[in-house]
Amino acid sequence: MSYILKPSTSPGVVIKILTDSSIQKGPDPVLDAPVKVNPEGQSPVEEVEKTFLQKYWVYILPLVFIFLTYGGGGGGGEGRGE
Repeated sequence: MSYILKPSTSPGVVIKILTDSSIQKGPDPVLDAPVKVNPEGQSPVEEVEKTFLQKYWVYILPLVFIFLTYGGGGGGGEGRGE
């Protein structure tokens, strides 16, 4: 800790500067790499590659629903032996 004072213009004033060397310097912070920006000042967005299901679930889900609800019959009169 150091104090630096502006010298006084009065002849009777004594200024003492005290330095405390018992205080250790703390550790420096670990900083991340700086963010790179494009000329417009915006950071570029990195897109993560999507899986097949993440891309096409909108098309697969209705097809699965149609196949599950499409009736298999079983209510006809012929073939039951009556």
